[in-house]
Amino acid sequence: MNARTSARLQREALLRERMAVSRDQLLAERAALLLEDARRPSLPARLHELYSTAPNVTMLTAFALGMLVIGPRRVVSVVVRNGLIGWLGKTVRRAAGR
Repeated sequence: MNARTSARLQREALLRERMAVSRDQLLAERAALLLEDARRPSLPARLHELYSTAPNVTMLTAFALGMLVIGPRRVVSVVVRNGLIGWLGKTVRRAAGR
């Protein structure tokens, strides 16, 4: 082998070494992302958590669904009659209890 071939082989070995290090880094990052995704709860679980912990979101969802099913005029009357008066009553009870 001459010096030129030896230099070329050294450059190729160095390049292969860099590529191996880069591949190992990418695989480590991918594994970390997969672990992070595995710890995150699924979409139905997150929706159920939101539904159970956020009554205002539940109320708005019911309001929007009611508008689609029975129409805006009837939904507004039901919301005013039941929801708004119930909310006012609860607020007055809390204020009176303090």
